[in-house]
Amino acid sequence: MTAVEQQPWLTSSNPVLSGPRFSRRGGQKTAVGDPRAGVAVAWGRSGTGQDPGPWYDDDPAPLPLFVGDLMTMDDVLSRAATGLAVTFAAATLSWTLLPYDVIGTAAAYGIAVGAALAAAALVVVQRRANRPSPALTLAFAAFQGVFLSVLSTTVSRHVHPGFLVQTVLATMAASCGCLLAYKLHWVRADRRFRAFAGAALLGLCLLAFANWLLISAMGADGLGLRPAGLGVVMGLLGVVLATTFLSLHFRKVEDGITCGAPRDQSWTSAFGVTLTLAWLYVETVRLLTLFPADDVY
Repeated sequence: MTAVEQQPWLTSSNPVLSGPRFSRRGGQKTAVGDPRAGVAVAWGRSGTGQDPGPWYDDDPAPLPLFVGDLMTMDDVLSRAATGLAVTFAAATLSWTLLPYDVIGTAAAYGIAVGAALAAAALVVVQRRANRPSPALTLAFAAFQGVFLSVLSTTVSRHVHPGFLVQTVLATMAASCGCLLAYKLHWVRADRRFRAFAGAALLGLCLLAFANWLLISAMGADGLGLRPAGLGVVMGLLGVVLATTFLSLHFRKVEDGITCGAPRDQSWTSAFGVTLTLAWLYVETVRLLTLFPADDVY
């Protein structure tokens, strides 16, 4: 059997991309023990084509390769594009159909929170599901589109007029810059990089929670994270963290391709990448609202 090069393996903070089908077993490129993937042909892509036994055998030896459809980056990108198209369609419908002038700001934020909770529930369902579900992915994309549209429109109408186009363009620019840096290997998504990113994200979450507690208890400005200066620094940190985790999740997808994840896992990958893009958009909204309207243009 030809030796297989062992590559550094990353776990993912994304709840959707941390499933067992994105993990490596024994360094072999395999269909991750999916009996639907086809007939076992050999160890290391050579041999007689005889079936070495069930994939769930207790033997600790590496699993054999299977013939069948395996996940590719084209599959992930096409399904992610489908999810983003559904998100865009849902956002457009909610933007044109909801009577924002009639329902008011409070009701609009209530709709946004309801859509966000529904999307979060679908994340939990997808994470616990035994098999990827295109319906769950597209439903999540629809609720995500409603949430992002209502949030953006409400902020644009009542808080920061006319910033919607700038938010979309900034999110697209950050995403493209992140992917370009990743493909050119300017960013090394290794374990140390992930550890630093995870620690920064945990610190940011704890800081935001403490700020929320102070605002709820004292009704003041909390830790002072909203005014210009410190607020802009925290907003930039949120955008940088979102783009950082976007590169980490693409590394996770590449690891899934390397270990031979089944093709249906491309829906799970698209689900996770779409979730990270939504986080990046929300962080961009939060950052741009810190600047005066005249400075955004």
